[in-house]
Amino acid sequence: MNKKIISILFLSIYLILLFIVINYYSSEENKLLVNKSRSSYSFKLNKNLESLVTLENDTDNIIIYLDDLQNYKSKRKKRFWEKLISSSDE
Repeated sequence: MNKKIISILFLSIYLILLFIVINYYSSEENKLLVNKSRSSYSFKLNKNLESLVTLENDTDNIIIYLDDLQNYKSKRKKRFWEKLISSSDE
């Protein structure tokens, strides 16, 4: 009997707290506070973005393309079966 009463008591406390939390987070007051906070962060972000310095692009022509594959092919020793497969006489 005592276990049932304790269970019912815990369940009722849980449901009451759940109702209070849901009621608070769905209230208009909380929604207004959240929107104020979001707009405040947005305003600060825009303000900081305006004072941000933009850098000049200095990455033109920094990639050097090498013809290593052709060098490797010319230095490599040809094998017998490669000569059989190839269509041209190299």
